[in-house]
Amino acid sequence: MTFIDLLILGSVIGSNNLAVALSLGAMGQAARRFRVMLVFGIFEFVMPLLGIGLGAATARVVGLHTNVIGAVLLIALGLLTVLSGIRNRRQDEKLAKQITQWSGLVFLALGLSIDNVVVGFSLGLDRAEPLAVATTIACFSVLFTWIGMRLGHESRRGWEQISKIGAGILLVGFGAANGMGWI
Repeated sequence: MTFIDLLILGSVIGSNNLAVALSLGAMGQAARRFRVMLVFGIFEFVMPLLGIGLGAATARVVGLHTNVIGAVLLIALGLLTVLSGIRNRRQDEKLAKQITQWSGLVFLALGLSIDNVVVGFSLGLDRAEPLAVATTIACFSVLFTWIGMRLGHESRRGWEQISKIGAGILLVGFGAANGMGWI
């Protein structure tokens, strides 16, 4: 992966954290932003590494079809993200209120970073550099979490749905570009 590819990947994956952070900031959780950034950053670093390891192991078994499998996984994840942005937001607001405790935050971060296992898996099929990918994703996720919590706190508007749909569209585009060999 090139440096530009890593920047695009970090932006796309970090956008999920932006969506949730906007909601958390709008719900008055901005004072706990450093706690949120810490937990999100740890999960956003570890989960892609897990996915890359699984993807690399699978690549040895699957062989030549790894680009297609990786692209399909990324596109499917993007479509699921778009659908989650369209669904009823009441459940998300209830979840945002429950994460003021460490245990709730850990479960939220785990849920958010599951997609990083899929992305890591997809990239592991292509033999990506694990530490560069994990560090890039974690840095963008922490940055976007901080931005989202600040903007959410300042605006107190319903940007979460728009951010989720945008994140899903970016994932679909990244998966398509990956499948076509552009990335």
